[in-house]
Amino acid sequence: MDIKEKASGQLNWLEKILHKIPGFQGYYQRELRRDSDRLQREFIVKQLRKVKSGLNGVLQDASRQKNFELLQVCDLFGKSLEKSIGEIRYADQGYSGFFDLIKIREAELDAVYEWDAKIAEMAIRFAEEFKGAAALPLESSQLETLREQLDQINGAFEQRTALLKGY
Repeated sequence: MDIKEKASGQLNWLEKILHKIPGFQGYYQRELRRDSDRLQREFIVKQLRKVKSGLNGVLQDASRQKNFELLQVCDLFGKSLEKSIGEIRYADQGYSGFFDLIKIREAELDAVYEWDAKIAEMAIRFAEEFKGAAALPLESSQLETLREQLDQINGAFEQRTALLKGY
């Protein structure tokens, strides 16, 4: 069950009555799209922030051990991670307004939601792999592998953004 179905399945009795009013259902569907898109992106950001907080612990350990190579790699990785978090958190929403120049149709929105689901799965795997790697003494080569995964998440998010922009 995707997030749209889950949200629409939780209507209360007043919302069910309001759906009978002409014009309200379209308005409600737009609001549902906004909320579900925001929730999906917040979930992805939450997964990335888990990695960010774990990385802070790795940075502290590397600092105590005076492992300057690992500190430098962690710092670059942390900056990339922070950039990704910001881009995903403040990205274009999965809907178009009435007066927007580029209109997003239902089929395009479904494709965007599929990308969101893929990105969420990638973010979960990314957080789990970081957690597993951080449990052991983390090395620079492991961070490079994780950096490649972050680049894949960023690439998928760029494709999602391209869908929303209409190209």
